[in-house]
Amino acid sequence: MVQAFQILGIVHIGVAALIVAGYVLTLSSSRMHPLMTWSARAQLLLGLALVGLAEGGDVMTLNHTWVALKLIVAVAVVACCEIANARARKGTPAPMFAHVALTLTLVNILLAYSPLH
Repeated sequence: MVQAFQILGIVHIGVAALIVAGYVLTLSSSRMHPLMTWSARAQLLLGLALVGLAEGGDVMTLNHTWVALKLIVAVAVVACCEIANARARKGTPAPMFAHVALTLTLVNILLAYSPLH
């Protein structure tokens, strides 16, 4: 269980980097790059898997307030990406949602390394 947790943790960090890379690609166009959206979705699912492994596999004890806060921020990132994609498909790009999604991703990274957990 510990090895699976560590591998998922590394992949989780890598996917956070892909969100940032997707943001950089988004800057060169008027619509949200699919990499950012798919990375945000994967980040949410990997985070849920990490919490499940940590709690169910007795890998570590988590602060549930910290987990809830990170979950709320991750859902907000996915929501921003999905809204930006939907608006771009309708022909009304909303680049502000990409900026908000990046900011929330960076907040989530800061929360990950905070002393709360």
